[in-house]
Amino acid sequence: MSEEIIYFDDISEGMEIPIKKVGPINRQQLVDYASASGDYNPIHYDKSMAQMARLDGCIVHGMLSMAIVGSYITDWAKGGVLKNYKIKFSGITPEASTIRIKGKVIKKYEENGENLVEIEVTSQLKNETVTTQGSAVIAFKKK
Repeated sequence: MSEEIIYFDDISEGMEIPIKKVGPINRQQLVDYASASGDYNPIHYDKSMAQMARLDGCIVHGMLSMAIVGSYITDWAKGGVLKNYKIKFSGITPEASTIRIKGKVIKKYEENGENLVEIEVTSQLKNETVTTQGSAVIAFKKK
């Protein structure tokens, strides 16, 4: 993603946000996230426990997936201020997955003296299974 600041004037409704691939997500990242978040559910880092829970293997924490998508948004919105971020979990992300994240500008408007942009974002696996669907509102400066 570009390091250049994005201005409100540079954005248009329907504009596609560049796709980003993140991964593969490895076991060490899952262990690190468990430690940082305090979410020590063993399905995230112990394959035998995950299999006992009728999963094929370890799975990525939902909140880690949310953080990855959030980083995608803030990396794109250089110079903007994230005002709102919502996400819905719609699929499991297995360990070793590479996540493909894409976004689109759905609304550009001014409200209460702010220049706002609403985007929608989705993340999916290589097999096109959608794992998250979300939206964000970002305030941008004018040129």
